[in-house]
Amino acid sequence: MGAIEIAGKLYSGLIFDFDGVLADSVEVKTEAFGALFMEYGPKIQTKVIDHHRAHGGMTRKEKFVHYHAHFLDDPLDETGLERLCRKFSGLVMEKVIASREIPGVGRFLERCRTLGVPCFVDSATPDEELEIILERRNLRSYFTAALGSGGSKTENLARIIDSHGLNHRECLFFGDAGSDYKAATACRVDFMGILPGPAAPLLAQHPDIHWAEDFNQLEGGTIHGR
Repeated sequence: MGAIEIAGKLYSGLIFDFDGVLADSVEVKTEAFGALFMEYGPKIQTKVIDHHRAHGGMTRKEKFVHYHAHFLDDPLDETGLERLCRKFSGLVMEKVIASREIPGVGRFLERCRTLGVPCFVDSATPDEELEIILERRNLRSYFTAALGSGGSKTENLARIIDSHGLNHRECLFFGDAGSDYKAATACRVDFMGILPGPAAPLLAQHPDIHWAEDFNQLEGGTIHGR
């Protein structure tokens, strides 16, 4: 097992969220949530979009249940939930596959492969959909495992560490949402934000985290919060 130096520390295991970290696909999903709740009027639609943006990493199922119970006072049954999930997947799948990569991530993953550093995905995207997206984007071969919404971010991270014999002190989680930071903290793993800028919601919650705008900055040593 190899190691890579990031921000002055050697890491032998790297974990990546997907949306906003590997691909610039966050707004694709924001638009999809907005489209699905358009029929309920602009006030509900705005509440849905604002909540989605503030709760990156929360699964779509959890969000749909929350929106119907708390914004619409119309709890979803299992049939209604599955119907919404199918509609959402239909709206986002091809757009996520076509979205641009976060700058520098391809070169960074190739460097990790050359160094023999195992990489993993920990995402809130459904597992089957995640596998298809990674395959279609020609990224799957870079990752030892890719875990989606079959488990929480924290459960997935713990499983990755345990199943692959990693030392949590030598792991780094790249994320852009509160659930990513929470998972890293719960599993005693270092965290690095990949964020669009200083106005990112995660920085309002955790202003002292280390972060970079993309992997070009990371590789160039432009890491904020150091």
